[in-house]
Amino acid sequence: MATKPIVTGARISIAEFLDLPDTEERNKMELDDGELYIMPRPRREHQSTLFWLIRHIADYIRRFAEPPAEAYPDLVVVLSRNPRRVLVPDLTIILSDRSDIFVDGCAEGAPDIVVEILSTDRSRDLDRKRLLYAEAGVSEYWIFDPENDTALLLEFRDGDYVSRDLLSASDTLTTPRLPGLAIPLADVFQHPQRPADA
Repeated sequence: MATKPIVTGARISIAEFLDLPDTEERNKMELDDGELYIMPRPRREHQSTLFWLIRHIADYIRRFAEPPAEAYPDLVVVLSRNPRRVLVPDLTIILSDRSDIFVDGCAEGAPDIVVEILSTDRSRDLDRKRLLYAEAGVSEYWIFDPENDTALLLEFRDGDYVSRDLLSASDTLTTPRLPGLAIPLADVFQHPQRPADA
């Protein structure tokens, strides 16, 4: 791998991608049809939204003696080996009865829910990743927009995503895949500790 440049557009294999040094920078890299894509660093409002969302998901999972799901930020997900697609969603949720999806510290195949929080490269999350997650058959794709305090919940049906809900900060997020989960979005978008410039 040392002979190949680690720049956006470099063509590498999945094995080479997974062999990249485990650094903070690697968490900002994805493989899109064999081409390396280096994501811009997330902004403060992105990180704040992610933090409070994770807190709610963790609190939900912790309520169960036998948790219904596992949730991880920045988990490497091998969506497809051909074409070579390895993405790193902001948050990945996998139901417990599908734990066989975990291989060597990564997920291989379609997670149950992926979450992306819009930041510096909005079009990639809104368009390209929507297409890639749909082609992989990811059941739900949640797109959080801290700029507008909205959450778009997409559900995979008949080969494509349909909008199940467009929620605002006054709404509560629920999903049939995680019964009992109820996230008041005001706690995520309008938390008292939200950065002042968000």
